[in-house]
Amino acid sequence: MLKKTTISILEGTPLYRTLLTRMISSIDGYELVSVYQDVESAHQLLLQPSDVVVIDQDTGNPDKIMELMRRLNGLGSVSVIACSMQEDEILLRRVFSVGGVIGFIVKHSSYDEFRSNMMLAMNGGMPISRSIVRRLVNIVRHDFPKPPAHELSANVSLACQLINEVLSLPFSHNQENLSDFLSRRIGLSYHQLSLQFKKEMGINLSHFVIMQRIEKVKGMIREGKFSLSQIANMMDYSSVAHLSAQFRKTTGFTPSEFKRTLSFNR
Repeated sequence: MLKKTTISILEGTPLYRTLLTRMISSIDGYELVSVYQDVESAHQLLLQPSDVVVIDQDTGNPDKIMELMRRLNGLGSVSVIACSMQEDEILLRRVFSVGGVIGFIVKHSSYDEFRSNMMLAMNGGMPISRSIVRRLVNIVRHDFPKPPAHELSANVSLACQLINEVLSLPFSHNQENLSDFLSRRIGLSYHQLSLQFKKEMGINLSHFVIMQRIEKVKGMIREGKFSLSQIANMMDYSSVAHLSAQFRKTTGFTPSEFKRTLSFNR
């Protein structure tokens, strides 16, 4: 009798945890051996590793997830399938820079597509969930598995830090345009900073700001303390419609759909 390939799951969303459990249990030749809901408990995998680990990149602190992946990769015998709700080039680059990753799946694809991509990944292939992921995968194939050539410069690191600090405050507290603020604090023109940011991060500075702003909006929706109108005002959107359009373009969901998903999973 052939030995089955063992699989473990780190998945923070009950809906996808159930989906993955049923999916893997229905595929011949694979055995689901453990399911974890948070990064801390998943460190048990370092003591009792399985052949394949499916990791939700949106579960908990991103740095802790990346550290777990690096340690799993260090074992030399574990393959990782990364899943995320995000179609994010920076995330994809970080994930594949670790090594040992055999697939990246965007979770809000259809069930049939999700299942076929999971099977493809488990067989050592590269799943392509949607057209944007196809583009990102092509980028990754050219750039990895070689690691990034250098660390981020002080200017770009400071820009990322300042953007997060500014977005953590209600925009009514900010008296200065963000681009002017960054230029003044870093000592470069916004154009110069944008060119350097694009070169090192592989993404436009303006797009990075949008992504970070949407992450803050998602956090405020999760908290449930403010209406969408209040969130739009606090995060400097011209209207709820503007917020909704940008939210959907970035995440694939409208804010209302995202909120319903949270309610469903509680």
